[in-house]
Amino acid sequence: MPHKGIALVGAAIALVALAPAAQAAIPTPVVVSVVAHQDDDILFIDPDLRNTIHAGRAVTNIFVTAGEAWLAPGAPGPLPDASGCRADLVREAYAYCRQRGAMAAWANMAGVADTWSADRVTISTTAGNVRVERRTLAARPNVQLMFLNLPENADSNSDVAGPDGASLVHLWQNDRTANTLVPWGNTNQRYTYDHARLTQVLAGLFTRLQATVIRTQDPHPDPRYQGDHNDHVMTARFATEAAGVYSATRSSVQLYHYRDYNIADAQQNLPGSASTDKGATFSAYAAWDGFADPTPTGDYLSWTQRLYHRDPTGTTWVGQNNDGRLQAFAVESGKLVTWYQRAGGAINTGEVLTTPWPLSPGVTVGRNADRRLQVFARRADTNEIVSTWQTAVDGNFATTWVSLGNPNTGSDDAFQVGAPVVALGSDGLLRVAVKNAGGGVSVNTQQAPNSGFGTTWDDIHGTGAQDPIAVEVDREGGVNVFAYAIENGVGHIRHWYAPYDAGTHTTGAFTQQPYLAGYEPAGPPTAVHNEDGRLDVFYRLATNSTDAFAGLVGHTWQHPDNTWTTSGEEIGGQGGVGEVAAADAPGTWSDSTPIADSRILVFTTNGTGGLSTTRQSDPNGGYPGTWTDLAGVHVGQPASGVDRQGCVFSFALTDSGSLVVRNQTTCSGDQPLSRVREIAGP
Repeated sequence: MPHKGIALVGAAIALVALAPAAQAAIPTPVVVSVVAHQDDDILFIDPDLRNTIHAGRAVTNIFVTAGEAWLAPGAPGPLPDASGCRADLVREAYAYCRQRGAMAAWANMAGVADTWSADRVTISTTAGNVRVERRTLAARPNVQLMFLNLPENADSNSDVAGPDGASLVHLWQNDRTANTLVPWGNTNQRYTYDHARLTQVLAGLFTRLQATVIRTQDPHPDPRYQGDHNDHVMTARFATEAAGVYSATRSSVQLYHYRDYNIADAQQNLPGSASTDKGATFSAYAAWDGFADPTPTGDYLSWTQRLYHRDPTGTTWVGQNNDGRLQAFAVESGKLVTWYQRAGGAINTGEVLTTPWPLSPGVTVGRNADRRLQVFARRADTNEIVSTWQTAVDGNFATTWVSLGNPNTGSDDAFQVGAPVVALGSDGLLRVAVKNAGGGVSVNTQQAPNSGFGTTWDDIHGTGAQDPIAVEVDREGGVNVFAYAIENGVGHIRHWYAPYDAGTHTTGAFTQQPYLAGYEPAGPPTAVHNEDGRLDVFYRLATNSTDAFAGLVGHTWQHPDNTWTTSGEEIGGQGGVGEVAAADAPGTWSDSTPIADSRILVFTTNGTGGLSTTRQSDPNGGYPGTWTDLAGVHVGQPASGVDRQGCVFSFALTDSGSLVVRNQTTCSGDQPLSRVREIAGP
């Protein structure tokens, strides 16, 4: 990136596309999901799947097991129709029925006839070639399903598994092999898998498909909530390992995990229309599954009403350099990637920064007291919080990283530590906060301004916290931490506060404050400053017994005397899940030139996978509830920033690994984000 001393020019930045020679080609987006069973995708990844299909993307779903349950093997017979799939079945017939259910579900999501072609694809492994069953949707040939047909966890038949079943568990432990089965109607031979072969087949499929996004299940479910299925967990671990192999030779692969059974313990976060569509898709599947109720009830109903990401990207991944240039960061192919503004305002193609370990998606960027940017992330292998930094103001990033440790190091709970967030205190110290494994919050404070961190974390306690949290300094200099917390099944926004003493230039200890007032939340909070310095907090809302607010955004705020409102409000929205993005209103708090019409703009992903926005009706004012759909096809959560002149920018990642930037060209709160461009990833 540019060296220290390069300044921005002009009254407002008007970004232009890079010259053709400088702009890398943007790859064609290809989305691949990997799940254990034939209903896991539609229960835990829809509506993200549905939005991908409706956007016209090439999308493939890989089913790792045959889903044949505990049934006994049987000789081939006539292929049953849906009504026959609800009778007594042998193992191979039930596996066929579940395949047909998956096909019916995907045709339902695509809104086309349930007509498919069948063939096989060959993948090379060190133990020889494997041919994988493939089904292609006739009306949408870029929609495909692939079936590996490994034995399901409950299958303990000696021809496929050992006496205790749990084939994927043993494959992951690499202490046993497993044989595939052949569902009725398939033409494949049987194969023997070990750990290496399953990883190689998945990586080979990713390579064949040229995947840009890989979606899979939860490799380490949170033990605070209801347990998960062994097949879900092991499938996620194998998919993650294979994604690492595949990503080693590609720079723009994005990996996302989805929570499974335990989403039933979180708030209902899908609006009624999305839940209805998801339920209809499950019913299309269940018509072919003799052990499923075509009308989802119980946990099945709850799963159709929810979608929660395992490792959110968060919304604090954009920082402002000392000279005012904005800089975005994301994890692609497990490495830290950055996009930054140049002196004239153009944004560079994504660059891969030196990254010695694989990273999880959520990153955050803060600015030291001396104005150098510093990025914090979580290692995907050890779950340590790690950091890299600018070696000079407005300069390049270090080629070395440091570890801040993990508040739950040394236990299996290390996997439950959340993504980091950071804020610079009035005492000149950066504070990094994470959700810890106990459901509270832990904080690591910089040892001195512009210096390093230790590996000791301060547990500020709390219960039920979800990932990610939010941290912000108020206009009195106190540090505020906010978290979406689930306590006794009810969602709240929890609040901790550490006061600042201007006389001693020190910050005190954190104490828990009352919950923020407002409607029940169903997602993490975001806190930003009004033009006058007061904090506004935003969060997704839940549908519960009294309010059908899923897909809408909640708002709680500080009064002029710095107390908090005794009631919150809902300010509308256009669907979608995940954290809300916003930036400080232009002016002192955003470190930009004060402008006359300084308003907070709010951004969310929406119900179709695009981006939506609303804004204050006037400086320091309320929100009228009117939202604008900015369109696009995005993954993860958006971010926002303000440049030195006071223009608002939004940033969102695409399923090709590129960055979509939208910004005002006239710096005024009433102006649209009229400049839009897509910048290639690395």
